[in-house]
Amino acid sequence: MSGEQTIDVVVKAIEQVTPLIKHFTLTSPGGEALPAFSGGSHVIVVMRGEARVHRNPYSLLSAPHNLQHYEIAVRRMEESRGGSHYMHDQLKVGSRLEIAHPVNLFGLDKIARKHLMIAGGIGITPFLAQLEDLHGGSVPYELHYSVRSPEHAAFLKRLQARDLERVHMYYDSEKQVIDVEALLSNQPLGTHIYVCGPA
Repeated sequence: MSGEQTIDVVVKAIEQVTPLIKHFTLTSPGGEALPAFSGGSHVIVVMRGEARVHRNPYSLLSAPHNLQHYEIAVRRMEESRGGSHYMHDQLKVGSRLEIAHPVNLFGLDKIARKHLMIAGGIGITPFLAQLEDLHGGSVPYELHYSVRSPEHAAFLKRLQARDLERVHMYYDSEKQVIDVEALLSNQPLGTHIYVCGPA
């Protein structure tokens, strides 16, 4: 990845949102607007460690209409090849990074008559920007979000602030599971389903 293909960014803020997930806000060093993107997009973050360079994709979870910053979230993986540990342990406010231009391989289908989103754990991240695209629109949508326990429910306050009636939570610690068969049997014709999360 050459310098021409990447964008220089600086870490503006870091927030620990769950015991395993950190939320990073990235801006351009000069304060310029960042490239446009749509909900479901990701960027590849280039991390230049002492021993090797890591290139990891992370979903953009900020509002697509606000290009003054990008937001990503990184789950610390114990079986990591080093990228998540670098993001968690090396980055501080003011750190510089390189990122690739946004790419969307998980976009919303424009012809859908309803959007049904199913997220597990860190898989919530692409849906946050997609929800921003859907707010105020005429197409109905709902989100089903499964996590280990309430303390692992990343960005729940953000979701409830805008989409309380459309967000359905499931906690493994309370033996709650998504009944996929029942959920799918009650959807109208033209519903599009989006799934993101660990197995």
